[in-house]
Amino acid sequence: MTALILALLEKHTSSTKVKECLQKCGHEVLVVETFVKAKAIIKTQSINLIISDVHLENGGSVFDFLRWVKKGEETCQIPFVLFSTDPSPIAKYLADGVRTSARILGAAKYLEMEKFDPEFLRDQLDEILPLEQRSCKIQSNSET
Repeated sequence: MTALILALLEKHTSSTKVKECLQKCGHEVLVVETFVKAKAIIKTQSINLIISDVHLENGGSVFDFLRWVKKGEETCQIPFVLFSTDPSPIAKYLADGVRTSARILGAAKYLEMEKFDPEFLRDQLDEILPLEQRSCKIQSNSET
């Protein structure tokens, strides 16, 4: 069984890379560009994992989104990952504070990459997905 992953990613290059990376593992990835669209999907789909840009620019903050997910009776158990790739200098400067705040609010992980690394992303997500949804790990182990 693969995971249904919701990715709130505003940058097209990031969303394409993340989607391709996770689809290679057999996961279904729903990419949206706004907080409003993400909330609509969560209300109608059984999501196994949420990945969100750390620095949202198109309305709402990632912390508003994270709080909304963690307050929901049906959504509070969904692992939530904050994601940043090619961070700006100010994003790098603020990373420790954002990481700490994210953990306090219930995020499972904060992933920051200078350059997109698909193997690192898959490894980090496999740590929080249930064993039956770790299709890349299962494929890798069965090949050896």
